[in-house]
Amino acid sequence: MKVKGTFIYTLKTGENALILLTESKIEQDKLYHHLTVDAYQFKKEIVEEEPRIELISAGYKNEKDEMIWNPEYIPVPKWYDLN
Repeated sequence: MKVKGTFIYTLKTGENALILLTESKIEQDKLYHHLTVDAYQFKKEIVEEEPRIELISAGYKNEKDEMIWNPEYIPVPKWYDLN
């Protein structure tokens, strides 16, 4: 899995989601699965570096150059829960 880019998407609730972009739908699905199952250290580092990020997800650019991502956002730990 190779991340090709990122962007921050603000939900209607005001929460900020970090979207990690991959090369394809298949890579997106692999990355999303990894983020849900086994990425605590990565999520912890996100919170430490950018505490305004509350959620993450994986996506990709389709053949029309549109960004598509999984709308089932994964919560990251709150910075105060790490102490």
